[in-house]
Amino acid sequence: MKHFKCYIFSICLVFLMGLVHPVSAQTTSQDDLWWRCENARSLCRYDSLRVYAAQLLSVSKKQDDRRGEAYALFYQGLSQLFSGQGKSSLLLLNEARDLAEEIENDSVLALVTNAMGIYHAMTENNSFVAQQFFFRSLDYADKAKYEQLKGRVYGNLLTLTHTASDTAGITNARRIYDYGKKNNDYEQAFMGAYYQANYFNLTGDNQRAETFLKEALSMYQVYPYDDVASVYTLYSKVKMDMGDITAAEQFAMRSIVLADSLHQPFLLPDTYLQYAEVLSRKGNYALSNEMAQKALDAAQDASGKTKVVACLRLMAKNCERLGQNTKAMDCLERANLMMDTLTRVNMDRLNHERTIMLDIQKKEQEAQVRKQQMADQRRMNLFLVAAVALLLALLSVIVWLYRKRNILYKNIVRQNAKSVARQKELQQRIDHLESIHESRLADSPDEANDANTNANTSNTPNEPNMPNEAKVQELYDRACQLMEHERLYADPLLNREHLAELLGTNRTYLSAIIKEKSGMSYLQFVNSYRINEAIRILSDPEKTDYPLKKIWSDLGFNSPATFYKLFQQAVGITPSVYRKQFIDLSQEEE
Repeated sequence: MKHFKCYIFSICLVFLMGLVHPVSAQTTSQDDLWWRCENARSLCRYDSLRVYAAQLLSVSKKQDDRRGEAYALFYQGLSQLFSGQGKSSLLLLNEARDLAEEIENDSVLALVTNAMGIYHAMTENNSFVAQQFFFRSLDYADKAKYEQLKGRVYGNLLTLTHTASDTAGITNARRIYDYGKKNNDYEQAFMGAYYQANYFNLTGDNQRAETFLKEALSMYQVYPYDDVASVYTLYSKVKMDMGDITAAEQFAMRSIVLADSLHQPFLLPDTYLQYAEVLSRKGNYALSNEMAQKALDAAQDASGKTKVVACLRLMAKNCERLGQNTKAMDCLERANLMMDTLTRVNMDRLNHERTIMLDIQKKEQEAQVRKQQMADQRRMNLFLVAAVALLLALLSVIVWLYRKRNILYKNIVRQNAKSVARQKELQQRIDHLESIHESRLADSPDEANDANTNANTSNTPNEPNMPNEAKVQELYDRACQLMEHERLYADPLLNREHLAELLGTNRTYLSAIIKEKSGMSYLQFVNSYRINEAIRILSDPEKTDYPLKKIWSDLGFNSPATFYKLFQQAVGITPSVYRKQFIDLSQEEE
C-alpha cells in the first residue's frame, strides 16, 4: 500500500461533514459560536477553531446542551489534531464519542470517527486502523442519512488507496468536484480539483493536472483555505515533472512560507522535502541535503515517520552524487533501519488495534450478531490485503536497497581498480625512463662516475652542511623506497627499531619524520602499504584465486581480523565483498 501522505490528510479535513444538523440555538450567542466554529473548520483555521470551540463548550454546559458539548469537544479535538497535538486531540475525540454514544447522536459519531481515522492515518501512520474508522463513520452516516458526509469520507478513503491505476478513485474525485460546482460548494469543488490534479500527476498527464491546480488556486482567492500549502507543494511537483525547474522551485518555496507562517507542522515535512527534490534535480545537492535535513527534523517533530525514510533516501542519493560514499551508505542504512522499525511497529500496532476492535465488536454482537460476523470477515480480509501489500512493499524496498548497495560497492571497486591500473602504468613509465637513463650512463662511463661522485657527496644523510629539511626528506624517501622496493611491510616481525636501524637513525626520530611527512603513525604508515598491496592483488584478474588467508599472512598482518578491519576502514567494504564485486565487474565487461 502506498505510504500515506500527511499533507493530503490535512486537506482531507475539509471533507469532514459540513454540519447539516446544527446545534439547536438555545441563544443567539451559542448559534453564533457554532457558525464561527464551522467556518473556522471549513477554512482550516485551527487556532481560531480552538478558541471558538472552548467558548462553545462553555456556553453549551451552561445551557445543559449535551449535543452542543459533543460538537464543541469534537471541534476542540480537531483543532489540536491539526496543530500537532495528536495525543491530547485523541482524548478529546474519545470524550466526544462517549458523549455522542450516551445521547445516541449518530451525526456526532460520524464526524468523530472520521476525525479518528484522520488521526490514525496522519499521526500514527496506521492506514489499516484509519480505514476501520472511516468505514465506521460511513455506517453512522448511513444511520443519520448524511449523504454529504459519506461523500467526504470516501474522499478520505481515496487518500489511502489513490494510485495511478485507481479508476474508482478518479471517479469519486470527479463526483466530489461536480457536486461542489453544481451546488456552489467551494470546499468540495476545491478538494475535487485537488484530487483530480493529484491523480493526473500520478498518471503522467501533467497538463491536465496543472489545469485543475490553477482552478483550485482560483477558488482559493474566493474561499481562502489555510491549507493551500498542499496545493503549492503538488504544483511544484507537477512543474518539476514537466521540466520547469524554476517554477517548481518558486512553488516549493511558497508552500514552505505558507506552512510555516500558518503554523501547520503536519505540512512542513512535505514542503521541505519537495523543495529538496527540486534542488536535487537542479544539481544543488548540498543545499538539497540541508532542506532534506529540515524535512527530516520536521517529520520527527510531527511524528511523520514515513517521511523520514524518504528524506534519508534523498540525502543518500545526493551524497552519492557528491562523492560522499560513506555518508551515502550511512543514510541508506538509516533508511533501511527506519523502514524495518516502521514495519515492525505497524505490525505490532495492527495486532493490538485488531484485538481492541474485536473486543468492541463482541459487545455489539448482542444486538447484531450476523452483521458483526460480516464485519469481522471484512476486517480480516482487509488485514490480509494490507499485510500482503506491506510485505510486498517491504520486499521491493529491500531489493531496491540491495541493488543500490551493489551499485555503490561496484563503484568503489571500479575506482580502486582504475587507480591500481594508473599506478601500474606510471610505474612502468618510471622503470622505462630509468632503464634509458642507465643505458646512457653505461654508454658514458665518465658521466656515470661523475654522477655517482656527485650523488655520494650531495646525498649523504650525515653531511654536516645539508639542510635539516633535506635530511628529513631523504630519510623519509629512503623509508618509502624500502617499503615499495624491498617490501619490508610483508615481514610480520617488522618494527620501528629494525626499520630505524636500516635507515641509520633511531625509532623516535623515525616516528617523528613519518608523522611529519605522511600525517600517520609508524604502524599506520606500514599498514597503508599492506592495504595498498592488498588492493592491487584483489584488483588483479589473474589473482582471483589468491586465497584471502594467504593475502593477509603474506602482507605481514598478524591476524585476519586486523586485516579485515583496516581494509574496510580504508576502502569502505570488506576484502571478500571487494573480490566478489571485482569478479562480477570483470564478467560484465567480458
